[in-house]
Amino acid sequence: MTMKSLLFLFCSLFISIISNSQTFTDNFDTYTSGAYLAQSNSSWKTWSNSPGGADDVKITNTKAHSGANSIYFQAASAGGPSDIVLPFGSQYTSGTLNYSMWMFVDNGKKAYFNFQEQTTLGKGWSFDANFDSLGNLGFINTLDGSLLSLNYSQSQWFKIGVNVDLNTNTWEVFINDVSKGVFQNSYRSVSSIDIYDMAGCSFYIDDVTYTYTPLATTSLDASLTFIDKVQGLLATQVTTPTVEIRNLGSQVITSANVQVSYNGNNITKNVTGLAIPALGTYTITMDNSITIASGIHTLTATVLKVNGLTDNNATNNSKSMVLNPIVPAANKLVIAEEATGTWCGWCPRGTVFLKNMDLKYPGLIQGIAVHNNDPMMDTAYNKGFGASSFPTVRVDRLTGIDPSGIEADFMKRVVLAPKSNIKNGATYNSSNGELKVSLSTKFNQAVSGNYKIACVLVEDSVTGTASTFNQSNYYAGGAKGVMGGFEILPNPVPAAQMVYDHVGRIISPSFAGYPNAFATTVNAGDSFVHNFIFTLNAAWNPSKIHIVGMVIDASGLTDNGSVSKISEAVQNGFISGKVVSGISLLDAPDVAVLLYPNPSTAQINILLNGNISGKTEINILDVSGKLIYTSNQNTSHNLTIDTREWNAGMYLVQVRNGNMTYNSKFIKQ
Repeated sequence: MTMKSLLFLFCSLFISIISNSQTFTDNFDTYTSGAYLAQSNSSWKTWSNSPGGADDVKITNTKAHSGANSIYFQAASAGGPSDIVLPFGSQYTSGTLNYSMWMFVDNGKKAYFNFQEQTTLGKGWSFDANFDSLGNLGFINTLDGSLLSLNYSQSQWFKIGVNVDLNTNTWEVFINDVSKGVFQNSYRSVSSIDIYDMAGCSFYIDDVTYTYTPLATTSLDASLTFIDKVQGLLATQVTTPTVEIRNLGSQVITSANVQVSYNGNNITKNVTGLAIPALGTYTITMDNSITIASGIHTLTATVLKVNGLTDNNATNNSKSMVLNPIVPAANKLVIAEEATGTWCGWCPRGTVFLKNMDLKYPGLIQGIAVHNNDPMMDTAYNKGFGASSFPTVRVDRLTGIDPSGIEADFMKRVVLAPKSNIKNGATYNSSNGELKVSLSTKFNQAVSGNYKIACVLVEDSVTGTASTFNQSNYYAGGAKGVMGGFEILPNPVPAAQMVYDHVGRIISPSFAGYPNAFATTVNAGDSFVHNFIFTLNAAWNPSKIHIVGMVIDASGLTDNGSVSKISEAVQNGFISGKVVSGISLLDAPDVAVLLYPNPSTAQINILLNGNISGKTEINILDVSGKLIYTSNQNTSHNLTIDTREWNAGMYLVQVRNGNMTYNSKFIKQ
């Protein structure tokens, strides 16, 4: 190797300490094309710590931003195997980190990288950067959801930069050295960048560089590091802000005076009796609330005084954010249906994100957990949803997404003026569990086509004692990051520690809804009433059940929803209307009897085709032929029988209607 080559190698991998800063660069040009990166330079690692292994990435001379070489990521069908990591030298909780690299994303393909929070990989993600196939770039994490959205250009080199000021919790993103936005982050540390080829990825990286500069402390210095309870809210929502201050000085902070300014109003609070040590933080909840206003307004939080004095560094005393809230459409309820299961180790993610949406947007979204292959499964609902991966969420019946994307799809739907409004009414007989529901639909504008209606019973606070109520939990131990408390729970989470909300107990008449529920052409102001009849399972808690109505438009999307407790619907009153004859939930007219769930653990639901009418006798026999249940009644298309006291085994169900006898079997576990 020549002296020139050695000098170039030294410069390209230069790590220097200048004014205590640390700098790293790599342009990949000194390596051999086809060689593995982590084998060529020990500064790079792989996720499995296996240089030259399956997750190492190869140097390529196919394309480069500068010089001859770059590194190339192309995903297999399921993602991977390349998963390369560049440690920044330590886990940093203060100081500044400026990172940049050049990227080339092939046309119609994706790219991905993340910042790891801790030196132990997988312990926490500071953020994920998702480059989609249409030129959209989103920064997200599990605590904050969406952090920043912007655009990038495909099929050309562009420079992506992320400047992190951990002293003030300010994260700024650049494209070609132009600032594209700033965000604050609930994760307050960085340790490395992880570049992974997720499914659909095809991209190149060149000219990687970062500089880390430690914090230079002064005597008295308070930084405003976080503003909470204000971002992502909708216009007209009322909130009480909280602000976080951090002690960047050497003196202990004993008191602080802070101010929040928004839309022409100032609210202040003075807090005494503090003892914030160096690099410690303290969160202050303001005493007054603010109303989020429509339009663009800047909210600013400021530390006015510290220990009764003006501190030594005024540059970090304030944090501002621009709020441009969307205005929700009047009377709009978004429906988010989630495919989940107790057996699914990633499904706690859906639980957490649905709960977060409940807390952040009360009254504007209704979650429904559609369980699969567990004791809370409704066979017809699960089959109709037809999820191929878990967890999957469909917001207003849009394309299925990961639960982390609920908020983005919610924002798209909540602003759309619904064409219909629904009002729930009901009567409830607690002695036999019969619930009659009326959904009164009034159209706000003219529509045409096959609009449908469906009614769902959703139960909160569901518990169980059987092992099938244990929740599989891949977040146990924290290796996969923070997930709403599941990271401190075991795997599986015992049934005794699990409470399930949003459980979709039954959907009527089917997932698709009652076809042609309204006139072919509907005029603005037209009203319709549909009736649904349910028999509540004895194991369900009526006080925890919500009635959810759904109008499904001709394209299959949910136009609008309604929700009420049973007691609220009863107070509204039941209105007689068209009885939805498809209550049987059966998928075809030639199917006479449907039993679900099958196998059964606590109950069996017997559903009869809507064409069956008149007096019906239902007998259930065990394998010895002993009659253990009989019912002789006028047809009820939906019958629920408690099987908890029955022995495990196979049972025969005989349904006799007129001259016809229908035989079915189910297994009690």
